[in-house]
Amino acid sequence: MIRKNILLLLLIILSTSALADFDINSQKIGEREPINQPISGYDHNENNYPDPFSSDEIVFTIDKSNFQNFTETLLTSGQKEMFRTYPETFKMNIYPSRRSCSVPSEVIELSNENAQLIDEGEGIIGTVGSIPFPKPKEALHHVWNHILRYRGVDIYGSSPFYLVDPDGRIYYGAGEAIARNYWNPFIKNDKGLQGKLMTKVTHPPRLADASLLVIESLNAFQTPRRAWAYNPGTRRVRRAPDIAYDYMPSANQGLTTADQFDGFNGAKDRYNWKSLGVKQMLVPYNAYKFYEANIEDVLNPYHVNQDYLRYELVNVNVVLAELKSDKRHIIPKRIMYFDLDSHNMLIEETFDGEGKIMSYREFPIINFYDQPMCLSIHAATYDFATRRYQLTQVRSADIPKVIWRLEEPHDERMFTPEGLKRFAK
Repeated sequence: MIRKNILLLLLIILSTSALADFDINSQKIGEREPINQPISGYDHNENNYPDPFSSDEIVFTIDKSNFQNFTETLLTSGQKEMFRTYPETFKMNIYPSRRSCSVPSEVIELSNENAQLIDEGEGIIGTVGSIPFPKPKEALHHVWNHILRYRGVDIYGSSPFYLVDPDGRIYYGAGEAIARNYWNPFIKNDKGLQGKLMTKVTHPPRLADASLLVIESLNAFQTPRRAWAYNPGTRRVRRAPDIAYDYMPSANQGLTTADQFDGFNGAKDRYNWKSLGVKQMLVPYNAYKFYEANIEDVLNPYHVNQDYLRYELVNVNVVLAELKSDKRHIIPKRIMYFDLDSHNMLIEETFDGEGKIMSYREFPIINFYDQPMCLSIHAATYDFATRRYQLTQVRSADIPKVIWRLEEPHDERMFTPEGLKRFAK
């Protein structure tokens, strides 16, 4: 009995000592140091983005032994649930805060004052190509900043997607996409559009060439989303008005909805939106190590290999979306965390009608400093009911490089139903 008490006392002392080594009050968010051009070692002919912070060491690791010490602050509800659900494997390696995000100087030059929301937040008017709300004052400002953040002009790329079962089985898929963004300083925008996107599934074979065309306007109230789908079985293109809100594409296998693509997209009218203010949270950031890793090294059961992720203390704008009483959506409540610097959504959490958490989503970012711009390298969705997770929009050194700004712009005629049929073949 005495021996057990001594061991217990030693464990408490060691745990307290380890926590004392990490003085959260000493962890400061410093001044911005944006990376505006490629760093040494970058080769534009290769799909690599050398880590500007490779010499940084882990400041502290949060795991099952100490996460309870952070439950009142710094950790989100989803992160706490990850620790509770996967206590033996989930951890967060905390690194120094590095505010590396940047955008092209042309974007900054246009971002002088807030744009204006119209039609109950469904539309926006302002200086095209700017950060629409450099001085955000309400919840939808943060949502629009995320939607209209700079993310290239004429884009071409392919990316795999993965679904991982609790037993470790991995389902692999792949797709190809082209897009034209209109909210940027480098293209004429007189169409009132956000952008045009065409995607097609190239794997698995049973879904190969299942393709989609989406044209998104700057005002979902005046001009709702237009979408068309190509079915390889019938070789026909049809209108697809249901590709919105909580529609679930077959490739997502019931884990994410259409309006969760790229964090959040589309019409906002089914929710009441509320800003919860600016908070300091530990979030996935500067994920260069993950980007450069082999995909087989990062896909573990339950969640990705946390050794490859980097978490930092970051200022985030927190936004609550709650379903309106007269509207329908399979996600009654969402909490979103937007980076104060880059406006990217970094985390989303979803809750059921009784307030129980359903899923935790992460969007680790890096600075694609050849642009420059900060974007996520994947979207990870952890479903607590099934203990499956999904990795989509994967950008990695393992796959062909995404071209964010083609030298030869896309032909506008490609983004038509007939163009979709040609793209799919």
